Amino acid sequence: MSDINQIFLTGRLGQAPELKYFETGSKNAKFSIGVNRWNKKAEKEIVSWIPCVAWGSLAEYVGEYIKKGDFVFISGSLQKEIWQDSNGIQKSNTYVLIEQIKTQSKKQGE
Repeated sequence: MSDINQIFLTGRLGQAPELKYFETGSKNAKFSIGVNRWNKKAEKEIVSWIPCVAWGSLAEYVGEYIKKGDFVFISGSLQKEIWQDSNGIQKSNTYVLIEQIKTQSKKQGE
């Protein structure tokens, strides 16, 4: 049996995507989406901010067409990077590596 690492999220962008170009010619776009969940104890919705990264032509698409506040559907995989900083302290970063992103088309006047 093979392992499965697939994640599906819907939410709104909290800030404009940050598009970055590298000397190697590759590019990425980074942003976070706010995903609401109901907190029974607090009796209100709580927002979880999920970091997301797109690479290549998908990063270009995100940088050009996806804006702060847009409602998006994302599919991808959960990734975790671990490294040591210059002081030898171990750091980590967990994010969604985007494979596909769709936006909800806005109605005229919104």
